[in-house]
Amino acid sequence: MLIVLFAIIVAISAGIAIYFRQKHNHAVYSIVKPLTTILIITLSIILTTQQKSEYGYLVILGLTFSLIGDVFLLKKKWFVHGLLSFLLAHLVFIFAFSSLFGFQDNLILLAILLIAGFIYFRFLLPHLKSFAIPVAIYFLAIIAMDWQAIGLALSDGGLIYILLGVSSLLFSFSDAVIAYNKFVREFKLAEFLILSTYWIAIFIIGASIAFV
Repeated sequence: MLIVLFAIIVAISAGIAIYFRQKHNHAVYSIVKPLTTILIITLSIILTTQQKSEYGYLVILGLTFSLIGDVFLLKKKWFVHGLLSFLLAHLVFIFAFSSLFGFQDNLILLAILLIAGFIYFRFLLPHLKSFAIPVAIYFLAIIAMDWQAIGLALSDGGLIYILLGVSSLLFSFSDAVIAYNKFVREFKLAEFLILSTYWIAIFIIGASIAFV
């Protein structure tokens, strides 16, 4: 019931944030965007208080870095700071996922993710200029996170681990859209795709504390 209640509240908050972002009302958006992530962190804290697991503490830390990234990305001039914050979030989530059943070492999965990541990075490369190396490092972190999250789903097969795999891919999709929108071409639906997939992803990760 708690998770359902938070899901409804987060969905409302996310919807308001996306609406005001589309309306270019930066003042309201600047409040509701971090508030939505704070709500997810609050759920994670409550669940971790009940579970008291290493995984829960790591998820809270990763979500906190995500919140910091949210705040930095409110201003274009802080993009690099936001990139670094989300890089740290991805690294923490890697440790969180690997804390459940140990490090996942499915090399076929890794190869598939590396090929997909390389293809997209190669597409972005002509547009990245001075951001090429930072983005390459960021891509590697995303790939590692997907490797561990999807690896859980492949090794266990439980619904929660499948959802964690999906959440990691949604997080990666959100980042991919950010990269395209910033470096290649801005498009109207970008913010909706970025925010909706991002918040679904981190909500699943936060709620997963109750089930792993």
